[in-house]
Amino acid sequence: MVLSSHQIQVLTNGIQEASDIVMGFYGKNNLAIIQKQDGSPVTEADFASNSFLTDLLNREFPGIPVISEENPKPSWEERKNWDNFWILDPLDGTREFVARNDEFAINLALIHKSVPVFGLISVPAKGLIYSAVRGGGSWLHRPGHPSRRLPFQNINILDNERIVLISRSHSGSAEEAYIGFLRDKGFITRIQSAGSSYKHVLLAEGSAHLYPKLGICWEWDTAPGQIILEEAGGKVTRISDMQPLSYNKKSFQNPDFIMWAPGISPVDQQNPGGTGNAR
Repeated sequence: MVLSSHQIQVLTNGIQEASDIVMGFYGKNNLAIIQKQDGSPVTEADFASNSFLTDLLNREFPGIPVISEENPKPSWEERKNWDNFWILDPLDGTREFVARNDEFAINLALIHKSVPVFGLISVPAKGLIYSAVRGGGSWLHRPGHPSRRLPFQNINILDNERIVLISRSHSGSAEEAYIGFLRDKGFITRIQSAGSSYKHVLLAEGSAHLYPKLGICWEWDTAPGQIILEEAGGKVTRISDMQPLSYNKKSFQNPDFIMWAPGISPVDQQNPGGTGNAR
């Protein structure tokens, strides 16, 4: 499926409006917070963003289903033959939102035949929107500034450092052990925490080297970050076989994976910090 320039603008404007909605709740002293069954928080900001964006997608693209983290999920039988669908996280990093550390995001991607072909990530508190269309590169948009193509810098200029990203709120023992292995082998020199899909765009910018995720992570967490990173020249690969993540699986849970910055080669699993041509 190919989106027109008008449709892309509608979506970009829409995610900006959703960002404004979310920021209207940011810092609110009496913010309503609910604990979901898995123990993660959800707030009135999540629901308001979700309602606005699902309504927008259903209105502008009535033939394309929408999967949202905050909506009931259709069964595998219902969706297994879908060619196209939207996947949405209306507030990625709710813990960061509640903690008021600015590192939360809104994620939206269009999936075609299990592959993301369009993606948007908004980082509302920082006034940043990142976008990518398959074959069209990755871009940063800021109000009042010209759009900039990603990456901003060649990661090899950071060769005196090896920066691995970890989740600010969701790092587990498996990730810590893997990162310890990388550090012991000299593949990394610095660990940097960041929240939500903000980690993914830091990689696409060329501001860090890699992000390993071992543990629970969902398709709506990674889909737009994957196309933004791939269109910038990076990679997102399963640890098991080094193949790209795929979407609309029977389970929405992702396998363990690594995101690699542009210029970092994932060809050698035993040397995940090695540089090479990943384009």
